[in-house]
Amino acid sequence: MSESGFERDGSSTFGGSSYQSSEGGGDSYQPSEGGAAPMLKAQRPRARIQNIVPCCVNQLLTSTLIADVFKIRGIVVSQVSIVGIIRGAEKASNHIRYKIDDMTSKPIEARVWLGREKAKQMTPLPVGVYVKVFGILKGSVETKSLEVLKIHVLEDMNEFTVHILETVNAHMMLEKAQQAATGESASVAPSEMNDPSDNKEDRLDLIRKEVLRLILECPLQEGKSIHELQTQLSGLSVEVIKQAIDYLTFEGHIYPTVDREHFKSAD
Repeated sequence: MSESGFERDGSSTFGGSSYQSSEGGGDSYQPSEGGAAPMLKAQRPRARIQNIVPCCVNQLLTSTLIADVFKIRGIVVSQVSIVGIIRGAEKASNHIRYKIDDMTSKPIEARVWLGREKAKQMTPLPVGVYVKVFGILKGSVETKSLEVLKIHVLEDMNEFTVHILETVNAHMMLEKAQQAATGESASVAPSEMNDPSDNKEDRLDLIRKEVLRLILECPLQEGKSIHELQTQLSGLSVEVIKQAIDYLTFEGHIYPTVDREHFKSAD
């Protein structure tokens, strides 16, 4: 394990989940065990995945580029993972180009390089499905995109929730590691979190969107309970969930039903 605690045997682990890259030259759809959704492996990128940072699209698009290195609030990012919905899919002569939207910003372009022969055989994943993408952040200050290492359709929307929690947890851990490396006191963090321009706002936005999604999907007449939200968002405290509910209620996105513990979407 590395000193930061993020690497072990070529895998990256955040919040209890891990992803191990393949060094083989797999370049086709491969169903996982149990007839699960197909997985597409890109032929061109050969870099071994080690430190994968879970991110939201907004973090990637607003990252800074200094000396050919992308940074999010001073944290170096290269190999990342995102979860979102495919808004567009276009087949080119040697690659497939997707537009991935996680609703934190405008969609980001993600390219799967295949080679001319493989590109002729491959059919793009359908528009409208949720996918998880592992890729390398590329581009310039103005334009950023992902060079896809692996992409697969979500089998369970809980994967979306897990990714949100992993994103929040990973960036908190990375910030603490950075503070320790630079000799900064971790006690500085609470005051920084009050700054609207701070990365904390990105985390809050992710949490609010996930709470709203879970409430929106609840079919019960009385709506979603705070207890149910806490069960599904087990990585978050009830205080954080209530703060998200208060915000969504104030903004008119949700409303209480039978009591102050149950909420429905106003949409």
